[in-house]
Amino acid sequence: MKQKNLLLTLLLLLTAVLITVILRLDTQSGDYTVLHVADGDSFTLTKEREEVEIRLFGIDCPERKQPFYRKAERFTRTVLREGEIRFTAVDRDRYGRVVAWVYVDSLCLNEELLRNGLAWHYKRYSDDANLARLEDSARTAKTGLWIDPNPIPPWNYRKLH
Repeated sequence: MKQKNLLLTLLLLLTAVLITVILRLDTQSGDYTVLHVADGDSFTLTKEREEVEIRLFGIDCPERKQPFYRKAERFTRTVLREGEIRFTAVDRDRYGRVVAWVYVDSLCLNEELLRNGLAWHYKRYSDDANLARLEDSARTAKTGLWIDPNPIPPWNYRKLH
């Protein structure tokens, strides 16, 4: 009987820890500052000595040496410094980064990169209709990287290089 009670107690404790971890991955906001911008869709935030590596959900920006890489990186850096940063975690990727929707004040960075033609909708990981619509609009308007009639998506570029 004691062994059963101990097992039940451990199970409840484990459940409580898991719930805490899951809730912690939800929406985070507050005094985050930008520590490093790796590229248009990946960066590191810091808050109270805690670093959080972020990968933007549902989009993929050009890779280094691709056209519009530098513009996407600068756009992300600029937007992140314009207001209060919040993010809503969706997942963690294989590198341990938090995959998230990122908001600066009321602006959604994921959407703005698409709207400005600085990213592709990453359909392999997202079926979000709004992200698809934003990419289509930028493509139709020949905005940003869509000035090129056949830009190479980053996932294909990575395979080639």
